[in-house]
Amino acid sequence: MARAFKSTPRGFTADLEKAERRLLRTLFSDVIQLLDAEEPRSAPDTSAPTSSTPGTSADDPFWDIVAGLEPGLEPGLEPGPGLGGDGADVVPSGSGATSLNREAPRDEALARLLPPGVHGDSPAEQAAAGEFRALTEDSVRRSKTADLQRAVAALQVNPLVLDEANAVSFSRALNDVRLVLSARLGIDSEEDAERVHTVDDWSAATDVESYMALLYNFTTWLLETLMLALSTQLPEAP
Repeated sequence: MARAFKSTPRGFTADLEKAERRLLRTLFSDVIQLLDAEEPRSAPDTSAPTSSTPGTSADDPFWDIVAGLEPGLEPGLEPGPGLGGDGADVVPSGSGATSLNREAPRDEALARLLPPGVHGDSPAEQAAAGEFRALTEDSVRRSKTADLQRAVAALQVNPLVLDEANAVSFSRALNDVRLVLSARLGIDSEEDAERVHTVDDWSAATDVESYMALLYNFTTWLLETLMLALSTQLPEAP
C-alpha cells in the first residue's frame, strides 16, 4: 500500500509497491504517447461505428496493467480505454500544417493538456489563438514529455526519493495524468468530481469507469501529499 510523500533530509520520499510503481509508469508512458501525436486536420469519418466509451482499444497496455492489479476482473469485461485513446485519429507529430495557424486538438484529453493561450470566439481571437498555438505548442509538448520521462525514470526504484527540482517536475507529470483521466471520466464540474471521489473500493470495481475513477483518486491523493510535502519547504511569511 502506498505511503504518502514526506519531506526528509534525503529529499521528498514516498513508498510505493511494485505494482503501484508499474501502474504509474504505464500512466506516464500513455500520456507521453498522447503528446507525441496530433490529430489530422480532416473531419472524422462519421460513418465508422462508435463506442459509448471513447478511446476503447483491445490492444491497450494501460488496461493490461489495470487488469493485472485486479485479478478479480471479470473475464468477459471488454478492455477499457487507455489514456491516449484508440489512436485511430492520430498521425505522427509534425505532419500537420506548418503555417502560423494550428487548430486546437479535438481529443478532449489532449485539449486539457494543451489549452488555448488566447480565449474568445471572435474571428480575430480565434486567429490569435491559432497563431499562439502554432508558436508554442511544440515546446509545451516537449516540456511536458520531459517531465513525464523523468517521472518514469524516478519510479524504477523504491522508495521514491526526489530532490526539490525533480519533485516539482514529478508533480507536473502527476497533474497531467489527472488532466487526461478527468477528460476520460467526463469531469467538468464539482459535482462530477464528487461523484468520482465516491469510488474508493478496488474490490467493488467491475467496469471501465470505476477503474478509471480509482486511478484518478489515487493520482490525486499522491499529488496532494507531494504538494503538502513541498509546501513545508516554503519560506515563512514575514
